[in-house]
Amino acid sequence: MSRESMLDHVVDVIAADGMAGLSIRTVAARAGVAIGTVQHWFPTKQAMLLAAMDRTARIAEQASAARLSLADPADRVRAVAELLVPADPSSPVSRVWIAFAAHAVADAEVRARYEQLWARTHAGVVGLLASAAPSAAASALDDAAGELLALADGLTIAVLDEPGRMPPARAAALIRRRVDAFLAELGG
Repeated sequence: MSRESMLDHVVDVIAADGMAGLSIRTVAARAGVAIGTVQHWFPTKQAMLLAAMDRTARIAEQASAARLSLADPADRVRAVAELLVPADPSSPVSRVWIAFAAHAVADAEVRARYEQLWARTHAGVVGLLASAAPSAAASALDDAAGELLALADGLTIAVLDEPGRMPPARAAALIRRRVDAFLAELGG
């Protein structure tokens, strides 16, 4: 079994059972392989976790690539913002991302990786907002990106944990409305 296919099982375990369910034994059972096979690719739980974080970031970046090709800068901001909230309460990428966020509180290495990934995301959103509102002040763009990402985090948790109260369509509508407000405020 390849490292990438083993990593698929790691992500599946985290998405289904959170960080508490992640262990070399659990991944081996899910993959139908011996524990030693998992340890060949990931000698520790921490190695699995960090690889899963990187995998999730790559999946999110690939998903945003198509949205970045939209001609209108405001449409690019809207499309990427909608991508930041899950379209389905069972979204593995969203479930894993939120599990990482929670785990980062207690794990310095995970926190450092999470901060690094989040800083890239923040910089990307600032860039999108700047392209849609080129005359906006840098501090206003930075604040808008921070607020937008915080809203996306909150909506993601609500969609994953309370889909009856916050169905994905409602979350998408809320983030679209806030993006439109930001663009109006920023002069875009």
